[in-house]
Amino acid sequence: MALGIFGPALVSIGLSAINNPRPRQGSRKAAVIAFIFAWILGSGVILLNLIANNEMVLSSALVIHSVLTGLLPAFVVSCIFSRKPGVRDQLRTYRKPRGAFVYYLLALILFPAFWLLGNLLSRAMGMDVPLTNYPSVGFKFLGFVILFYLYNLIFGGLSEEPGWRGFALPRLQAKFSPLVSSLILGVIWAVWHAPGRFGGIEAKSLSDTLVEWVLILFVTVIFTWLFNRTKGSVLVTVLAHPAMNTTGNFLTGSLGALILLFVFTLFVIVLDNMWKRLPADDPAIYRVNPQLAEESTNGGDLN
Repeated sequence: MALGIFGPALVSIGLSAINNPRPRQGSRKAAVIAFIFAWILGSGVILLNLIANNEMVLSSALVIHSVLTGLLPAFVVSCIFSRKPGVRDQLRTYRKPRGAFVYYLLALILFPAFWLLGNLLSRAMGMDVPLTNYPSVGFKFLGFVILFYLYNLIFGGLSEEPGWRGFALPRLQAKFSPLVSSLILGVIWAVWHAPGRFGGIEAKSLSDTLVEWVLILFVTVIFTWLFNRTKGSVLVTVLAHPAMNTTGNFLTGSLGALILLFVFTLFVIVLDNMWKRLPADDPAIYRVNPQLAEESTNGGDLN
């Protein structure tokens, strides 16, 4: 199952290596060190989350499962320092963020804000909506939230975003407007989740799945907006993806939250004229020579 979840990252990394066959550059030392650290940390986060949030009992089998699963995020992290130019270019913004800091902050707080303010809005409309899915909020609750976020940073930020925003979106935007690119990518993203919803480990009813697919389209537009506002930084959506998943797990969803999400989606579409194609030299667009994209962002790194 974990291998399938990492499909977008693994496939896109392989395609990036094939599509850019330039000679390998640099030393593999950084990649090896990154792999070891990511393997240790990733395995620990997976194990702790299974025990704390999934209420599984610590056992040798669970440890082995966590250690083996931890190989996948470790491989993706090591690819950030890959000697293959195509792979390194695809994942460059994991270690060299672009754009203004405010968008990275928004990536962390947007979805919690939508849900919290939306729940308050629902209450104002006379609905009986609890703010969280848990009876009490304290340090233990905060610990669970942080751990779940880190877990979703692995199973979301590292497993999906290299494929969706790191590989597919820049190529789509080379041919289509940000809005059309978002709709295409949103459909792909929704269909990719379908096996898990129809009889899979996260099975849902048809109505719930359809609602989720509509939400995915809204979210994809917002992620595209963040990506473009940070000059094509995958890191910003790597932070937003687990923030979205964590919000849905710990905060109660409501009609008010959906209204705010819809309104904000329309706002960013109009704000950035997302129905218009980006300029040919925009760093959020894939070009045949990835070095051109890097040169176009000189001086635009996160500060």
